[in-house]
Amino acid sequence: MFANKTFDGDNVPKLTKWLYCGSGMFRDLLYQFVNMFLLMYVQYCGIGGAETSSYIAMYSTISVIIIVLRIWDGFNDPIMGFIVERVNFKRGKYRPWIFIGALSCSIVTFLMFWTNAHGWTYVALFAVFYFLWDFTYTMNDIAFWSVLPSLTKKEQIRANITTLLSIFVSVGSFAAGGLVPILSSNFGYTISYKYFALIASGLFFLSQLILVIFMKERKRTKKVEESSEKMKFKDIFTVLIKNTQVRSSIIGVLLYYTGSSILVTLGLNYFYFNYGYQEAGTYQLLFTIVYAVATLLGQVLYPLLVNKLKIHRMQIFTASSYVTVIGYILLFLYVFLNPVVYFPLLCLIGFFVFFAQTFICMVLYIMIQDSIEYNEYKFNERRESAVFSLRAFTAKVGSSLQQLVLYFALLAGSLYSISNQISQAEMEAISIYGDNANQVGNYVSGIANSITGYENVLLWQRIVYQVGFTIVPGLLMLGCYILIKRTYKITEESHEVMVIKLEKRK
Repeated sequence: MFANKTFDGDNVPKLTKWLYCGSGMFRDLLYQFVNMFLLMYVQYCGIGGAETSSYIAMYSTISVIIIVLRIWDGFNDPIMGFIVERVNFKRGKYRPWIFIGALSCSIVTFLMFWTNAHGWTYVALFAVFYFLWDFTYTMNDIAFWSVLPSLTKKEQIRANITTLLSIFVSVGSFAAGGLVPILSSNFGYTISYKYFALIASGLFFLSQLILVIFMKERKRTKKVEESSEKMKFKDIFTVLIKNTQVRSSIIGVLLYYTGSSILVTLGLNYFYFNYGYQEAGTYQLLFTIVYAVATLLGQVLYPLLVNKLKIHRMQIFTASSYVTVIGYILLFLYVFLNPVVYFPLLCLIGFFVFFAQTFICMVLYIMIQDSIEYNEYKFNERRESAVFSLRAFTAKVGSSLQQLVLYFALLAGSLYSISNQISQAEMEAISIYGDNANQVGNYVSGIANSITGYENVLLWQRIVYQVGFTIVPGLLMLGCYILIKRTYKITEESHEVMVIKLEKRK
Protein backbone atom coordinates (compact mmCIF):
# COMPACT_ATOMS: atom_id res chain seq x y z
CA MET A 1 0.00 0.00 0.00
CA PHE A 2 2.82 2.42 0.85
CA ALA A 3 5.12 1.47 -2.00
CA ASN A 4 7.49 4.32 -2.81
CA LYS A 5 5.80 6.14 -5.73
CA THR A 6 7.40 9.31 -7.09
CA PHE A 7 7.51 11.39 -10.26
CA ASP A 8 10.06 13.84 -11.67
CA GLY A 9 9.52 17.37 -12.94
CA ASP A 10 6.65 19.79 -12.48
CA ASN A 11 3.97 18.05 -14.55
CA VAL A 12 1.74 16.38 -11.96
CA PRO A 13 0.32 12.96 -13.00
CA LYS A 14 -3.40 13.24 -13.79
CA LEU A 15 -4.38 10.40 -11.46
CA THR A 16 -2.50 12.02 -8.58
CA LYS A 17 -4.11 15.40 -9.25
CA TRP A 18 -7.66 14.05 -9.39
CA LEU A 19 -7.28 11.72 -6.42
CA TYR A 20 -5.75 14.48 -4.34
CA CYS A 21 -8.45 17.02 -5.20
CA GLY A 22 -11.31 14.51 -5.08
CA SER A 23 -10.36 13.21 -1.64
CA GLY A 24 -10.53 16.81 -0.41
CA MET A 25 -14.32 16.65 -0.86
CA PHE A 26 -14.76 13.95 1.77
CA ARG A 27 -12.16 15.51 4.07
CA ASP A 28 -14.16 18.71 4.11
CA LEU A 29 -17.45 16.85 4.43
CA LEU A 30 -16.19 15.41 7.71
CA TYR A 31 -14.47 18.59 8.85
CA GLN A 32 -17.44 20.84 8.17
CA PHE A 33 -19.83 18.40 9.77
CA VAL A 34 -17.81 18.40 12.99
CA ASN A 35 -16.86 22.07 12.82
CA MET A 36 -20.39 23.30 12.09
CA PHE A 37 -22.62 20.77 13.80
CA LEU A 38 -20.75 19.43 16.81
CA LEU A 39 -21.67 22.59 18.70
CA MET A 40 -25.26 22.20 17.53
CA TYR A 41 -25.19 18.62 18.83
CA VAL A 42 -23.86 19.87 22.15
CA GLN A 43 -26.39 22.70 22.26
CA TYR A 44 -29.46 20.62 21.42
CA CYS A 45 -28.53 17.06 22.51
CA GLY A 46 -25.54 16.49 24.77
CA ILE A 47 -26.25 18.74 27.76
CA GLY A 48 -30.04 18.72 27.87
CA GLY A 49 -32.38 17.72 30.64
CA ALA A 50 -31.31 20.31 33.19
CA GLU A 51 -32.54 23.67 34.42
CA THR A 52 -31.50 26.65 32.33
CA SER A 53 -28.87 27.73 34.89
CA SER A 54 -27.24 24.28 34.82
CA TYR A 55 -27.51 24.22 31.04
CA ILE A 56 -25.66 27.55 30.80
CA ALA A 57 -22.99 26.29 33.22
CA MET A 58 -22.41 23.15 31.13
CA TYR A 59 -22.36 25.04 27.84
CA SER A 60 -19.98 27.61 29.35
CA THR A 61 -17.67 24.79 30.45
CA ILE A 62 -17.71 23.24 27.00
CA SER A 63 -17.03 26.65 25.44
CA VAL A 64 -13.97 27.04 27.69
CA ILE A 65 -12.84 23.50 26.77
CA ILE A 66 -13.14 24.30 23.07
CA ILE A 67 -11.28 27.59 23.36
CA VAL A 68 -8.47 26.07 25.46
CA LEU A 69 -8.06 23.01 23.22
CA ARG A 70 -8.08 25.12 20.05
CA ILE A 71 -5.43 27.40 21.51
CA TRP A 72 -3.45 24.28 22.41
CA ASP A 73 -4.02 23.06 18.87
CA GLY A 74 -2.39 26.23 17.70
CA PHE A 75 0.79 24.83 19.23
CA ASN A 76 -0.07 21.28 18.25
CA ASP A 77 -0.14 22.23 14.55
CA PRO A 78 3.47 23.44 14.44
CA ILE A 79 4.51 20.40 16.49
CA MET A 80 2.87 18.10 13.97
CA GLY A 81 4.35 20.13 11.13
CA PHE A 82 7.75 19.69 12.71
CA ILE A 83 7.25 15.93 12.99
CA VAL A 84 6.03 15.59 9.41
CA GLU A 85 8.95 17.64 8.15
CA ARG A 86 11.55 15.68 10.13
CA VAL A 87 10.26 12.12 9.79
CA ASN A 88 10.83 10.71 6.31
CA PHE A 89 9.31 7.31 5.76
CA LYS A 90 11.04 5.12 3.22
CA ARG A 91 7.72 4.63 1.41
CA GLY A 92 6.70 8.25 1.14
CA LYS A 93 7.02 11.50 3.03
CA TYR A 94 3.35 12.42 3.37
CA ARG A 95 1.21 9.42 2.46
CA PRO A 96 1.77 7.40 5.69
CA TRP A 97 0.78 10.41 7.79
CA ILE A 98 -2.33 10.93 5.68
CA PHE A 99 -3.38 7.31 6.27
CA ILE A 100 -2.67 7.18 10.01
CA GLY A 101 -4.51 10.46 10.60
CA ALA A 102 -7.52 9.43 8.53
CA LEU A 103 -7.95 6.05 10.25
CA SER A 104 -7.71 7.38 13.80
CA CYS A 105 -9.84 10.47 13.10
CA SER A 106 -12.64 8.38 11.58
CA ILE A 107 -12.82 6.21 14.69
CA VAL A 108 -12.92 9.20 17.04
CA THR A 109 -15.61 10.94 14.96
CA PHE A 110 -17.83 7.88 15.25
CA LEU A 111 -17.36 7.74 19.03
CA MET A 112 -18.13 11.46 19.52
CA PHE A 113 -21.65 11.18 18.15
CA TRP A 114 -22.54 7.68 19.29
CA THR A 115 -22.11 8.15 23.03
CA ASN A 116 -25.39 8.14 24.98
CA ALA A 117 -24.11 10.28 27.85
CA HIS A 118 -25.81 13.52 28.90
CA GLY A 119 -25.23 16.36 31.34
CA TRP A 120 -21.90 16.70 33.15
CA THR A 121 -20.89 13.16 32.11
CA TYR A 122 -21.16 14.25 28.50
CA VAL A 123 -19.11 17.38 29.27
CA ALA A 124 -16.25 15.20 30.57
CA LEU A 125 -16.43 12.83 27.58
CA PHE A 126 -16.61 15.78 25.22
CA ALA A 127 -13.25 17.06 26.50
CA VAL A 128 -11.59 13.69 25.81
CA PHE A 129 -13.18 13.08 22.42
CA TYR A 130 -12.65 16.61 21.16
CA PHE A 131 -8.96 16.52 22.11
CA LEU A 132 -8.48 13.21 20.31
CA TRP A 133 -10.42 14.34 17.26
CA ASP A 134 -8.43 17.54 16.96
CA PHE A 135 -5.11 15.71 17.32
CA THR A 136 -5.91 12.99 14.77
CA TYR A 137 -7.39 15.36 12.20
CA THR A 138 -4.35 17.62 12.51
CA MET A 139 -2.12 14.66 11.73
CA ASN A 140 -3.96 14.13 8.45
CA ASP A 141 -4.42 17.83 7.72
CA ILE A 142 -0.77 18.86 7.96
CA ALA A 143 0.36 16.03 5.71
CA PHE A 144 -2.46 16.57 3.20
CA TRP A 145 -1.84 20.29 2.74
CA SER A 146 1.93 19.89 2.70
CA VAL A 147 1.57 17.80 -0.45
CA LEU A 148 0.18 20.73 -2.47
CA PRO A 149 3.20 23.05 -2.76
CA SER A 150 5.56 20.07 -3.13
CA LEU A 151 3.83 18.77 -6.27
CA THR A 152 4.97 21.57 -8.59
CA LYS A 153 6.60 24.98 -8.62
CA LYS A 154 4.79 26.22 -11.73
CA GLU A 155 2.37 28.98 -10.80
CA GLN A 156 -0.26 28.09 -13.41
CA ILE A 157 -0.29 24.36 -12.60
CA ARG A 158 -0.46 25.12 -8.88
CA ALA A 159 -3.31 27.59 -9.40
CA ASN A 160 -5.23 25.01 -11.46
CA ILE A 161 -4.81 22.35 -8.76
CA THR A 162 -5.82 24.87 -6.10
CA THR A 163 -8.93 25.76 -8.07
CA LEU A 164 -9.91 22.12 -8.65
CA LEU A 165 -9.28 21.28 -4.99
CA SER A 166 -11.35 24.27 -3.88
CA ILE A 167 -14.28 23.06 -5.98
CA PHE A 168 -14.21 19.57 -4.49
CA VAL A 169 -13.74 20.95 -0.97
CA SER A 170 -16.70 23.26 -1.45
CA VAL A 171 -18.93 20.40 -2.60
CA GLY A 172 -18.13 18.51 0.59
CA SER A 173 -18.80 21.56 2.69
CA PHE A 174 -22.09 22.27 0.96
CA ALA A 175 -23.24 18.68 1.33
CA ALA A 176 -22.76 18.86 5.09
CA GLY A 177 -24.24 22.35 5.42
CA GLY A 178 -27.32 21.54 3.33
CA LEU A 179 -28.19 17.96 4.27
CA VAL A 180 -27.72 17.95 8.04
CA PRO A 181 -30.28 20.75 8.79
CA ILE A 182 -32.90 19.03 6.63
CA LEU A 183 -32.36 15.73 8.40
CA SER A 184 -32.39 17.39 11.83
CA SER A 185 -35.64 19.27 11.19
CA ASN A 186 -37.41 16.06 10.20
CA PHE A 187 -35.82 13.37 12.39
CA GLY A 188 -34.36 15.24 15.36
CA TYR A 189 -30.76 16.12 16.11
CA THR A 190 -29.68 12.99 17.96
CA ILE A 191 -30.59 10.41 15.31
CA SER A 192 -29.60 12.59 12.33
CA TYR A 193 -26.15 13.41 13.70
CA LYS A 194 -25.40 9.82 14.71
CA TYR A 195 -25.93 8.37 11.25
CA PHE A 196 -24.44 11.28 9.37
CA ALA A 197 -21.29 10.92 11.51
CA LEU A 198 -21.11 7.23 10.59
CA ILE A 199 -21.42 7.96 6.86
CA ALA A 200 -19.04 10.96 6.88
CA SER A 201 -16.28 9.18 8.81
CA GLY A 202 -16.55 6.13 6.52
CA LEU A 203 -16.31 8.18 3.32
CA PHE A 204 -13.42 10.19 4.75
CA PHE A 205 -11.37 7.10 5.54
CA LEU A 206 -12.08 5.36 2.22
CA SER A 207 -11.15 8.43 0.15
CA GLN A 208 -7.88 8.90 2.04
CA LEU A 209 -7.07 5.19 1.74
CA ILE A 210 -7.51 5.31 -2.05
CA LEU A 211 -5.36 8.45 -2.16
CA VAL A 212 -2.39 6.94 -0.32
CA ILE A 213 -2.51 3.74 -2.41
CA PHE A 214 -2.43 5.40 -5.83
CA MET A 215 -0.94 8.87 -5.33
CA LYS A 216 2.61 9.67 -6.44
CA GLU A 217 4.79 12.18 -4.59
CA ARG A 218 7.18 14.50 -6.38
CA LYS A 219 10.76 13.33 -6.10
CA ARG A 220 12.55 15.56 -3.69
CA THR A 221 16.05 16.86 -4.36
CA LYS A 222 18.88 15.93 -2.07
CA LYS A 223 19.27 19.55 -1.05
CA VAL A 224 15.66 19.83 0.07
CA GLU A 225 15.79 16.51 1.92
CA GLU A 226 18.88 17.53 3.83
CA SER A 227 17.33 20.86 4.71
CA SER A 228 14.24 19.11 6.05
CA GLU A 229 16.25 16.63 8.12
CA LYS A 230 18.22 19.37 9.85
CA MET A 231 15.23 21.52 10.70
CA LYS A 232 14.72 22.28 14.37
CA PHE A 233 11.39 22.87 16.05
CA LYS A 234 12.14 26.52 16.67
CA ASP A 235 12.65 27.00 12.94
CA ILE A 236 8.89 26.73 12.43
CA PHE A 237 8.39 29.88 14.47
CA THR A 238 11.47 31.43 12.89
CA VAL A 239 9.73 31.22 9.51
CA LEU A 240 6.85 33.25 10.90
CA ILE A 241 9.11 35.80 12.54
CA LYS A 242 11.64 36.47 9.78
CA ASN A 243 9.47 35.92 6.67
CA THR A 244 7.30 39.03 6.46
CA GLN A 245 5.25 37.62 3.59
CA VAL A 246 4.38 34.43 5.47
CA ARG A 247 3.42 36.50 8.50
CA SER A 248 1.25 38.86 6.47
CA SER A 249 -0.61 36.10 4.60
CA ILE A 250 -1.05 33.96 7.74
CA ILE A 251 -2.58 36.80 9.76
CA GLY A 252 -4.75 37.68 6.77
CA VAL A 253 -6.05 34.11 6.63
CA LEU A 254 -6.72 34.24 10.38
CA LEU A 255 -8.90 37.33 10.00
CA TYR A 256 -10.64 35.93 6.93
CA TYR A 257 -11.26 32.49 8.38
CA THR A 258 -12.58 33.85 11.67
CA GLY A 259 -15.00 36.17 9.90
CA SER A 260 -16.29 33.64 7.37
CA SER A 261 -16.65 30.86 9.96
CA ILE A 262 -18.62 33.17 12.29
CA LEU A 263 -21.10 33.81 9.48
CA VAL A 264 -21.56 30.09 8.80
CA THR A 265 -21.65 28.89 12.42
CA LEU A 266 -23.94 31.58 13.81
CA GLY A 267 -26.06 31.24 10.68
CA LEU A 268 -27.18 27.78 11.81
CA ASN A 269 -28.95 29.14 14.87
CA TYR A 270 -30.07 32.18 12.90
CA PHE A 271 -32.40 30.06 10.77
CA TYR A 272 -33.98 28.41 13.80
CA PHE A 273 -34.53 31.70 15.61
CA ASN A 274 -35.99 33.47 12.56
CA TYR A 275 -37.80 30.77 10.56
CA GLY A 276 -38.83 28.25 13.22
CA TYR A 277 -37.63 24.75 13.94
CA GLN A 278 -39.68 22.90 11.34
CA GLU A 279 -39.01 25.29 8.44
CA ALA A 280 -35.42 26.14 9.31
CA GLY A 281 -33.97 23.14 7.49
CA THR A 282 -35.72 24.04 4.22
CA TYR A 283 -34.64 27.68 4.32
CA GLN A 284 -31.10 26.72 5.27
CA LEU A 285 -30.92 24.21 2.40
CA LEU A 286 -32.02 26.90 -0.05
CA PHE A 287 -29.49 29.35 1.38
CA THR A 288 -26.80 26.67 1.21
CA ILE A 289 -27.58 26.21 -2.49
CA VAL A 290 -27.05 29.95 -2.95
CA TYR A 291 -23.80 29.58 -1.00
CA ALA A 292 -22.73 26.68 -3.20
CA VAL A 293 -23.57 28.38 -6.51
CA ALA A 294 -21.82 31.62 -5.51
CA THR A 295 -18.72 29.83 -4.25
CA LEU A 296 -18.40 27.43 -7.17
CA LEU A 297 -18.94 30.26 -9.65
CA GLY A 298 -16.20 32.24 -7.96
CA GLN A 299 -13.84 29.27 -8.07
CA VAL A 300 -14.49 28.73 -11.78
CA LEU A 301 -14.16 32.40 -12.69
CA TYR A 302 -11.02 33.11 -10.66
CA PRO A 303 -8.53 31.35 -13.00
CA LEU A 304 -10.32 32.95 -15.96
CA LEU A 305 -9.81 36.41 -14.49
CA VAL A 306 -6.18 35.73 -13.62
CA ASN A 307 -4.97 33.60 -16.54
CA LYS A 308 -7.12 34.78 -19.43
CA LEU A 309 -8.00 38.37 -18.63
CA LYS A 310 -4.70 38.98 -16.79
CA ILE A 311 -6.34 40.81 -13.88
CA HIS A 312 -3.93 41.14 -10.99
CA ARG A 313 -4.96 39.27 -7.87
CA MET A 314 -4.60 42.37 -5.69
CA GLN A 315 -7.20 44.11 -7.84
CA ILE A 316 -9.50 41.11 -7.37
CA PHE A 317 -8.77 41.09 -3.64
CA THR A 318 -9.58 44.81 -3.27
CA ALA A 319 -12.87 44.69 -5.16
CA SER A 320 -13.97 41.53 -3.35
CA SER A 321 -13.19 43.04 0.06
CA TYR A 322 -15.37 46.09 -0.68
CA VAL A 323 -18.28 43.90 -1.80
CA THR A 324 -17.95 41.67 1.27
CA VAL A 325 -17.95 44.50 3.83
CA ILE A 326 -20.93 46.22 2.19
CA GLY A 327 -22.73 42.87 2.09
CA TYR A 328 -22.28 42.35 5.84
CA ILE A 329 -23.76 45.79 6.53
CA LEU A 330 -26.82 44.90 4.44
CA LEU A 331 -27.14 41.54 6.21
CA PHE A 332 -27.31 43.35 9.54
CA LEU A 333 -30.06 45.69 8.33
CA TYR A 334 -32.02 42.64 7.17
CA VAL A 335 -32.95 41.95 10.82
CA PHE A 336 -35.62 44.66 10.60
CA LEU A 337 -37.42 42.90 7.73
CA ASN A 338 -39.78 39.93 7.81
CA PRO A 339 -37.41 37.01 7.09
CA VAL A 340 -40.03 34.92 5.32
CA VAL A 341 -41.38 37.65 3.04
CA TYR A 342 -37.94 39.01 2.14
CA PHE A 343 -36.07 35.70 1.96
CA PRO A 344 -35.16 36.26 -1.75
CA LEU A 345 -33.41 39.48 -0.69
CA LEU A 346 -31.40 37.55 1.91
CA CYS A 347 -30.35 35.08 -0.78
CA LEU A 348 -29.31 37.91 -3.11
CA ILE A 349 -27.15 39.61 -0.48
CA GLY A 350 -25.73 36.27 0.60
CA PHE A 351 -24.84 35.41 -3.01
CA PHE A 352 -22.64 38.49 -3.42
CA VAL A 353 -21.01 38.00 0.00
CA PHE A 354 -20.13 34.36 -0.68
CA PHE A 355 -19.04 35.11 -4.25
CA ALA A 356 -16.67 37.84 -3.09
CA GLN A 357 -15.37 35.82 -0.14
CA THR A 358 -14.43 33.00 -2.52
CA PHE A 359 -12.07 35.32 -4.38
CA ILE A 360 -10.58 36.53 -1.09
CA CYS A 361 -9.99 32.96 0.07
CA MET A 362 -8.32 31.86 -3.17
CA VAL A 363 -6.05 34.90 -3.28
CA LEU A 364 -4.96 34.39 0.33
CA TYR A 365 -4.15 30.69 -0.10
CA ILE A 366 -2.11 31.35 -3.24
CA MET A 367 -0.30 34.09 -1.33
CA ILE A 368 0.65 31.55 1.33
CA GLN A 369 1.95 29.15 -1.33
CA ASP A 370 3.98 31.90 -2.98
CA SER A 371 5.48 32.84 0.36
CA ILE A 372 7.05 29.35 0.48
CA GLU A 373 9.07 30.12 -2.67
CA TYR A 374 9.90 33.49 -1.14
CA ASN A 375 11.27 31.68 1.92
CA GLU A 376 13.37 29.39 -0.28
CA TYR A 377 14.57 32.33 -2.38
CA LYS A 378 15.37 34.55 0.60
CA PHE A 379 16.65 32.00 3.14
CA ASN A 380 17.48 28.93 1.00
CA GLU A 381 14.91 26.69 2.70
CA ARG A 382 11.31 25.87 1.70
CA ARG A 383 9.66 24.72 4.93
CA GLU A 384 6.31 23.85 3.32
CA SER A 385 5.17 21.80 6.30
CA ALA A 386 6.11 24.60 8.66
CA VAL A 387 4.20 27.17 6.64
CA PHE A 388 1.12 25.02 6.25
CA SER A 389 1.14 24.12 9.91
CA LEU A 390 0.90 27.84 10.53
CA ARG A 391 -2.03 27.97 8.09
CA ALA A 392 -3.74 25.24 10.08
CA PHE A 393 -2.91 27.15 13.26
CA THR A 394 -4.89 30.15 12.01
CA ALA A 395 -7.92 27.95 11.37
CA LYS A 396 -7.86 26.66 14.95
CA VAL A 397 -7.38 30.08 16.51
CA GLY A 398 -10.16 31.39 14.27
CA SER A 399 -12.41 28.58 15.48
CA SER A 400 -11.77 29.50 19.11
CA LEU A 401 -12.70 33.12 18.39
CA GLN A 402 -15.77 31.90 16.51
CA GLN A 403 -16.86 29.91 19.55
CA LEU A 404 -16.34 32.96 21.76
CA VAL A 405 -18.57 35.11 19.54
CA LEU A 406 -21.25 32.40 19.45
CA TYR A 407 -21.17 32.04 23.23
CA PHE A 408 -21.61 35.76 23.91
CA ALA A 409 -24.25 36.14 21.18
CA LEU A 410 -26.38 33.40 22.73
CA LEU A 411 -25.77 34.69 26.26
CA ALA A 412 -26.38 38.37 25.50
CA GLY A 413 -29.54 37.53 23.58
CA SER A 414 -30.91 35.25 26.34
CA LEU A 415 -31.36 32.51 23.75
CA TYR A 416 -30.09 29.60 25.88
CA SER A 417 -33.56 28.87 27.22
CA ILE A 418 -34.76 28.07 23.70
CA SER A 419 -31.87 25.67 23.11
CA ASN A 420 -32.43 23.99 26.47
CA GLN A 421 -36.13 23.40 25.86
CA ILE A 422 -35.38 21.77 22.49
CA SER A 423 -32.66 19.68 24.11
CA GLN A 424 -35.08 18.46 26.76
CA ALA A 425 -37.59 17.58 24.04
CA GLU A 426 -34.89 15.55 22.25
CA MET A 427 -34.19 13.51 25.38
CA GLU A 428 -37.87 12.93 26.07
CA ALA A 429 -38.49 11.83 22.48
CA ILE A 430 -35.58 9.37 22.49
CA SER A 431 -36.71 7.88 25.82
CA ILE A 432 -40.23 7.36 24.47
CA TYR A 433 -39.67 6.38 20.83
CA GLY A 434 -36.06 5.17 20.76
CA ASP A 435 -34.56 5.33 17.25
CA ASN A 436 -37.89 5.78 15.47
CA ALA A 437 -36.81 8.84 13.49
CA ASN A 438 -40.24 9.95 12.29
CA GLN A 439 -41.86 9.87 15.72
CA VAL A 440 -38.87 11.54 17.37
CA GLY A 441 -38.91 14.27 14.74
CA ASN A 442 -42.64 14.92 15.14
CA TYR A 443 -42.40 15.06 18.94
CA VAL A 444 -39.50 17.51 18.95
CA SER A 445 -41.02 19.65 16.22
CA GLY A 446 -44.27 20.04 18.12
CA ILE A 447 -42.45 21.63 21.05
CA ALA A 448 -39.74 23.51 19.14
CA ASN A 449 -42.11 25.21 16.70
CA SER A 450 -43.87 26.95 19.59
CA ILE A 451 -40.70 28.66 20.87
CA THR A 452 -38.76 29.45 17.68
CA GLY A 453 -39.40 31.65 14.66
CA TYR A 454 -39.94 35.29 13.82
CA GLU A 455 -43.11 35.56 15.92
CA ASN A 456 -41.68 33.96 19.08
CA VAL A 457 -38.15 35.38 19.32
CA LEU A 458 -38.12 39.05 20.37
CA LEU A 459 -36.68 41.78 18.11
CA TRP A 460 -33.98 42.82 20.59
CA GLN A 461 -32.82 39.20 20.85
CA ARG A 462 -32.55 38.94 17.09
CA ILE A 463 -30.67 42.27 16.87
CA VAL A 464 -28.11 41.16 19.45
CA TYR A 465 -27.56 37.90 17.62
CA GLN A 466 -27.39 39.74 14.29
CA VAL A 467 -24.49 41.87 15.54
CA GLY A 468 -22.42 38.73 16.13
CA PHE A 469 -23.70 37.24 12.89
CA THR A 470 -22.80 40.17 10.60
CA ILE A 471 -21.03 43.17 12.15
CA VAL A 472 -18.22 41.22 13.82
CA PRO A 473 -17.24 39.26 10.68
CA GLY A 474 -17.57 42.43 8.59
CA LEU A 475 -14.99 44.19 10.77
CA LEU A 476 -12.65 41.19 10.52
CA MET A 477 -12.89 41.19 6.72
CA LEU A 478 -12.10 44.90 6.68
CA GLY A 479 -9.06 44.28 8.87
CA CYS A 480 -7.89 41.51 6.53
CA TYR A 481 -8.03 43.85 3.55
CA ILE A 482 -6.13 46.66 5.27
CA LEU A 483 -3.40 44.27 6.46
CA ILE A 484 -2.79 42.59 3.08
CA LYS A 485 -2.96 45.85 1.16
CA ARG A 486 -0.28 47.41 3.33
CA THR A 487 2.11 44.52 4.01
CA TYR A 488 1.99 41.81 1.30
CA LYS A 489 4.46 42.61 -1.51
CA ILE A 490 4.76 39.45 -3.66
CA THR A 491 3.16 39.99 -7.07
CA GLU A 492 2.62 37.51 -9.89
CA GLU A 493 5.59 38.99 -11.74
CA SER A 494 7.99 38.94 -8.77
CA HIS A 495 7.01 35.34 -7.95
CA GLU A 496 7.77 34.23 -11.51
CA VAL A 497 11.19 35.87 -11.29
CA MET A 498 11.88 34.08 -7.99
CA VAL A 499 11.01 30.68 -9.44
CA ILE A 500 13.33 31.24 -12.42
CA LYS A 501 16.20 32.24 -10.16
CA LEU A 502 15.60 29.23 -7.90
CA GLU A 503 15.78 26.90 -10.89
CA LYS A 504 19.06 28.49 -11.97
CA ARG A 505 20.50 27.89 -8.50
CA LYS A 506 19.87 24.18 -8.86
